[in-house]
Amino acid sequence: MKVIVRNALSELGWNETFADALAKLDAAGDMCDVGRVQRIDRGWSTVLVARDKNVATSDDILREHRARNIGADVAVGDWVVLSKDGERVEQVVPRSSQLIRRASSDGPKAVPHVIAANIDVVFLVHAVNARPNQRRLERELVLAFDSGAKPVIVLTKSDATASDTARENTAAVSATALGVPVHVVSSVTGEGLEALLIYAARGETLAVLGASGVGKSTLVNALTGTDSQQTGAIRRGDQRGRHTTTAVDLVPLPERGWLVDTPGLRAIGLWSSGHGIERAFADIFTLADHCRFRDCKHEREPSCSVQQAIAEGRLDARRLEAMRRLVAEEAALEREQERAKRR
Repeated sequence: MKVIVRNALSELGWNETFADALAKLDAAGDMCDVGRVQRIDRGWSTVLVARDKNVATSDDILREHRARNIGADVAVGDWVVLSKDGERVEQVVPRSSQLIRRASSDGPKAVPHVIAANIDVVFLVHAVNARPNQRRLERELVLAFDSGAKPVIVLTKSDATASDTARENTAAVSATALGVPVHVVSSVTGEGLEALLIYAARGETLAVLGASGVGKSTLVNALTGTDSQQTGAIRRGDQRGRHTTTAVDLVPLPERGWLVDTPGLRAIGLWSSGHGIERAFADIFTLADHCRFRDCKHEREPSCSVQQAIAEGRLDARRLEAMRRLVAEEAALEREQERAKRR
């Protein structure tokens, strides 16, 4: 049965792709509310839904609604169908993209953690005043490529960095993230921020990913026009009694588009890689195409193009070793997932 979606949802990023996916769901009734998850707190979702279509005030076309996540696997950014009584999330519309990592855990069980759903661009944030952590950046790129969104690197704190240092560190980042856009910005002076907002010019959803201390919170505040990372621009509902146990929020940008604000992540564990490793290490895979042997391990085989590039100084041996570790990690995770399926 077709679900009627109010036009105001286009302000949240609704499009024909989601409409087609929704039409294929066995939704409960033809007037179920459809909304987008703004925040998740201990089994509850704050869902942004359209106000009554007769309300003409543009500032009030959306409202917050609280619903239980009973049996629903939801993430911030998801499109959901609410039950007829509005008390729970009935169904989750299939995602167009998802930023997912392995959940941090001391146990052996492999558990996924969806950081954000239905995102168009992932900002990978690093500080330009410090030597870049290239190994972390490589992991972030794998996650971003596998999410289905477009990765963009944002180097913050240009106002507190000498020009020579900024150029050197930007070059190091560009050498690691081949072909990925790199923006140098200052959240204090506003330098470079307009270029970032262009990525949401058509109403796209951006996600911000970065370690603690790189200026991510200040960047989020500058982009959204808020004074606190924890304060979203839509605060129209009654927030009393709401738990605040998660720092992931979907917040509006000043003109158009949305931003998913995530907490600083210490661990970037892979979950599953489609072509993320291949795209993040495209230089090595291109070299490997010219090796004599198709199954070349890039160790001591004759006519190995990868080892030749290392010998000639065209490829850093540490980059090859980093790729090997990620490939091994992915293989171990796949075995772990297979064991979990058999239990």
